[in-house]
Amino acid sequence: MSLSFLATTTPTTTSFDRRSSKATHSVARTLIRKRFTPTTCEQKHEGNGVGVNAERSGIDRRDVLVGLGGLCGATATFGSNMAVGAPVQPPDLSACRLANDLQLVNRVDCCPPYGTTTITDFVLPDQSEPMRVRRSAEALASDPVYLEKFRRAVALMKALPADDPWNFMQQAQIHCAYCNDAYTQVGFPAVSLQLHGSWLFLPWHRYYIYFWEKILGKLIDDPTFAIPYWNYDQPSGMRFPDIYKNSPKDQNPLFDCIRNPEHLNGALMDYRYEFGDPSPTPEQEESVILENQKYLYNMFAENLFNPGNFMGQPISEGQTLNAPGTLENLHAIPHRFASQVERPRWHMGNFHTAARDPVFYAHHAQIDRLWTIYKERRAITTPEFPTDEWLEASFIFYDENRNVVKCKVRDCLDPTQLRYMYQTDEKAWLNIRRSYYTKKKAAPRSAGADELVAISEFGSEPRLLDTTIRVLVTRPKASRTQEEKDEAAENIFIDDFTFDHTDYAGFDVFVTKATEGLATADLGEFAGSFVHIPHAHGPSDHRNILHLGITYLLEDIADAEASEQLVVSIVPRSGEVTLTGVSIQLVPKEGTS
Repeated sequence: MSLSFLATTTPTTTSFDRRSSKATHSVARTLIRKRFTPTTCEQKHEGNGVGVNAERSGIDRRDVLVGLGGLCGATATFGSNMAVGAPVQPPDLSACRLANDLQLVNRVDCCPPYGTTTITDFVLPDQSEPMRVRRSAEALASDPVYLEKFRRAVALMKALPADDPWNFMQQAQIHCAYCNDAYTQVGFPAVSLQLHGSWLFLPWHRYYIYFWEKILGKLIDDPTFAIPYWNYDQPSGMRFPDIYKNSPKDQNPLFDCIRNPEHLNGALMDYRYEFGDPSPTPEQEESVILENQKYLYNMFAENLFNPGNFMGQPISEGQTLNAPGTLENLHAIPHRFASQVERPRWHMGNFHTAARDPVFYAHHAQIDRLWTIYKERRAITTPEFPTDEWLEASFIFYDENRNVVKCKVRDCLDPTQLRYMYQTDEKAWLNIRRSYYTKKKAAPRSAGADELVAISEFGSEPRLLDTTIRVLVTRPKASRTQEEKDEAAENIFIDDFTFDHTDYAGFDVFVTKATEGLATADLGEFAGSFVHIPHAHGPSDHRNILHLGITYLLEDIADAEASEQLVVSIVPRSGEVTLTGVSIQLVPKEGTS
């Protein structure tokens, strides 16, 4: 294409759990043996204390959301023993290749229309610029002035010429290119550049939606314009947001027809949703909301001073790794919830096409917001990973001034320096622990829940996760003191498991106490999930890693803290996963090594 769109620049370089624990077997992939172009909606329409302090957080020390004096500073330990080297570098745009849609046989073209042009370094905006305030999609549903502005901006973006880098589809293709194998790492032609499954996930997506927001503001000449976020951490926001829906009288540019229609009419989102699961009944909704909130609580409480667990594990140039943090695993659920159940699960359920649905950006604004909450509650001024391997990692984007810019992680860590912030919202999940356990204790026990069953160790051979696997795992130390807990987190390590990256995969993890090699049939407390959406991840021999904190979870399991062994249960949810082992390890917290 012509580079007329580019500006001229100068280079600067439980029984309480209502879900079934039955295995969900993988479904054979649908292979489409010819180039497949998705039908668009338009075509169809046409024919288309945590660290802060105990008083502020309202949560006692046992809930972890408090300030731990000796931990607020110094050097981070990444929560893993993985070595890091040089930072991942931005791609060579001129070497962009056809990307993989792993639900298809053929490759797809996601390359940007600015493969050979001047690249300049990103410069933070003038700090005198007005602050853009991102509000919840729920709150904005009652603001007709904002809605008209937002719809107009997206409509203008969609109406731009097809080869304009600001065009809505061109913007969506950025996600496809970075996440579906269109780029290799510079200097490592056999290694894909992948922005999921590591500590690059959050900063890359922050830049991505930042520039989308800035371009929309430019199109409507409003420097104060801010995109919404989907506030699914709040009970009232755990449903598909109304502003992205359509009606017969209203051809809404925020609407996308390639969604799950069963989830557009008030269905509650379950944080452990799997394709095909029925929506919670009215009688189940209170329980699901409580479990969702406890999921969030655990994410923050267990991982506050272990950023690798929360944000994704470290990766350096030349490495291939799939080690998503708890926040990224949660992020896969709204992708699935919005997606069609039928394969290939365009748009939100497939990373090749996910950003073609406008709700993608509200979803990722919420993930970005949860990152800001994490950082605020840590109350630590140093970056989560104070190392150049993270801070100097960089990406390339097309900005609101039609420049191609190189963006470093270090420049996106403070949203206020990017001149945006989030409205203050209630965070009821920060105080959910007591009510959760009160209701759990009052819930009737299911038949057979207290029956003792024999549990064995994992063994030395890999095991196919085609039914629930329960294993005895020896702890590094039982009956740890509070000081010991402040110094090191107790983690479940599920390392080097394998699965088909071209398909969907997922499993849930539970933990309970063991008594002389026996445990009740009740799986115990939910510790976390692994949730995979197909995307290219380089060579098939890369590592798949899941680390889940359980330090404070054990305090709420009777007698578990004194147990020398725990029972870890892995419940298959989708895909064909093979496990190679399960262990429990102590990981030093920040400032303690």
